[in-house]
Amino acid sequence: MNEFKALGVEVRLVNINDMSLNLNDYEEGFGIVLIRALSHSKAGLVARILNMRGITTINNGMAIENSWNKAIALSILARSKVPVVPTKLVLSTNLQGDGINYPAIVKPVHGSWGRLVSLVGSSDELSLLLKHRALGDSYSRVAMVQPFIGDGTDYRVFVIGGEVVASMMRKPSNGDWRSNVSRGGAAHGVRLGDDVYEIAVKATEALGLDYAGVDLLYSPGGGYLVNEVNAIPEFKGLMGASGVNIPRKIVEYVLSVARR
Repeated sequence: MNEFKALGVEVRLVNINDMSLNLNDYEEGFGIVLIRALSHSKAGLVARILNMRGITTINNGMAIENSWNKAIALSILARSKVPVVPTKLVLSTNLQGDGINYPAIVKPVHGSWGRLVSLVGSSDELSLLLKHRALGDSYSRVAMVQPFIGDGTDYRVFVIGGEVVASMMRKPSNGDWRSNVSRGGAAHGVRLGDDVYEIAVKATEALGLDYAGVDLLYSPGGGYLVNEVNAIPEFKGLMGASGVNIPRKIVEYVLSVARR
């Protein structure tokens, strides 16, 4: 909001949790909508409805929904020849002949901030974890399993309008293997190679996103691999690490789209 005001742009702030959309009314009075909601499911749903009414949202609803589902997102990226972390989608607790290498990361298809992400050391541990989660809702019964790469260090590349505006390296805090800044991970601004930035831009474009936070891991045998793509990325840690005013960059992009 502050960056819009600084540029003399009139905006209306709408809390998605206070919204009610009349599905029979196509006159909502929005020009262009910047989606910044914590709930990706609500954000994707509202954005798709607005898109069907001819209203531009950044990001668009389909892109938000595809990115929020990590399994769908990685499938789209793999189809688009974007290098991604090897991933298995597990829908059963029967893991005989699973071909999974351990230690392995287990994560839900939806989620953020490292929640419900576990590290397992064997197929027995994985099976026990999946059986426990099968007691929960239907989403908890489906898991993504990935090899644990390196020491947990990852890289966030922020892309806006097809250009990289900032990047950082995140390292886990002592005693943890997750690099999320929200969990105490340390963030440092870093300049990565153009080839890495090309991967991040290609991933963003493959998912149809105007802007995104692309998370990558470095594998000694495979180079930089995309792990996740965030359609409504947070950027406080990145701003502190890189010194880049991310909100201003986003606002400038939104205004450039509005002028088209």
